[in-house]
Amino acid sequence: MITMKHLLLACLMLASSLSSASAATPSPRGSQSGVGPNGVLRSGQIPDLDAYTATGEAIKLRELLDGKYTVLTSGCLTCPQFHDTYPEIEAAFADYSTEGVQFYYFYKSLRHPELQGYVEAQNIQERLLQLAELKEKLATQVPWIADTIDDSLRIGLGANSQSVYLISPQGEIFYANARIVRNELRAALNKAVGKPSQTTLAHDLDLPTLGRNPRLLNEDTELGVKRPEGLTIVAIAPAKPEETYYVKLRAEADDALLKTGTGKLFLGFYPDPIHDAHWNNLTPPMQYTLTLPEGVKASPAQAKAKQGPGDSDTLPRQFWVDIEADSPPEAITLTLDYYGCTPDMCMALTHEYTIRLEDQNRGARTYSMNRGNRGNARAGNSQERGNQAVGPRGMNFSQMDSDQDGFVSIEEMVTATKKQRGEDVELSRIQRRFERIDSDGNGKLSEKELEAAPRPNAAQRGGNR
Repeated sequence: MITMKHLLLACLMLASSLSSASAATPSPRGSQSGVGPNGVLRSGQIPDLDAYTATGEAIKLRELLDGKYTVLTSGCLTCPQFHDTYPEIEAAFADYSTEGVQFYYFYKSLRHPELQGYVEAQNIQERLLQLAELKEKLATQVPWIADTIDDSLRIGLGANSQSVYLISPQGEIFYANARIVRNELRAALNKAVGKPSQTTLAHDLDLPTLGRNPRLLNEDTELGVKRPEGLTIVAIAPAKPEETYYVKLRAEADDALLKTGTGKLFLGFYPDPIHDAHWNNLTPPMQYTLTLPEGVKASPAQAKAKQGPGDSDTLPRQFWVDIEADSPPEAITLTLDYYGCTPDMCMALTHEYTIRLEDQNRGARTYSMNRGNRGNARAGNSQERGNQAVGPRGMNFSQMDSDQDGFVSIEEMVTATKKQRGEDVELSRIQRRFERIDSDGNGKLSEKELEAAPRPNAAQRGGNR
């Protein structure tokens, strides 16, 4: 039976404007003076960025502005914080769209690949399918556009998983924030266009609640492997991105492999839920084969997965590979042989990827993985508390890391500090402390950075807020 999802995919693939050959090159960011502490572009003229409408028409962001104040908000299928806070954008839309303000969400690369089984789209058709699925799940009224597959909007705007921008009719950034903050956004809108004739609260809209996502098990199983903290998602490229890969690869590397060429490589193979894909356990299991540069060894260079439970399943197949080389190899070719199966078909397929041992650098973090036992231990005594990374008045790392992505942003530190000390804290003091702790200057704090940070003495803690 042909489903509506497959009809949509077929229609999208017929659109010549969506071919991978026409994918836009990411535009450069604006002046660095307009970039905030977590990379968000906060001032200056909007760059001339490429995007797509929700139906697949190529557009320019500046054309979309159409001489109006425009609220632009990023989102994706795997960002729990966006799912929690988007109702504030819907409420603002209800109040300010009648005041001449236009609103758009833009769908971006995944914040937490693996969450609910979703994996990164490899072509614009798949990104638009993910957009349509999220739009249906959230019942949004604000219209959507989509980032290009090479992330023109995300890179050009410095956007993360729920960045929000208010852009003037002249194309200038009037207000920007790395997160959706109701009072701040409405204050900016009031300043720009005046107070609206009505005030809508998010809970008035009765929007869907997606609920908390289950914490994934990070353990060795017949089909999967336990991943330690600190792995880096590395860059992969499908040999034929325009084709449908019903099973997709994710690859991660440990620090030793990235720095020396000898270390561990994680390979995970995921049936793509956007295609309703699954493993058929009545057919031969999937197999990967690595083709290595001269002088590079891998063990195992070839492996088959074990059969999953029942006649079919959607569980990932995961492997560790030990790589040995004198320096990090430039590229490794992976060939995947498997049966690509959906409710309507099942066929033997072979797909290829190129793996590059470099940070994928798309603002992604694996959901609930690579984090050790962080957040599970109870600080039962002073010695245990002394071994944890602590923030304002003893808040530990997991308490500050509200979105559980493995890092603390400046907004999370501000929120944690206000929670402990009240709303009258000096934001400049928090900013200075954040910058002192952020030793690598990437605009986010790791647990190691927080552990290494000097603790304020008694006089500092009792000083001005």
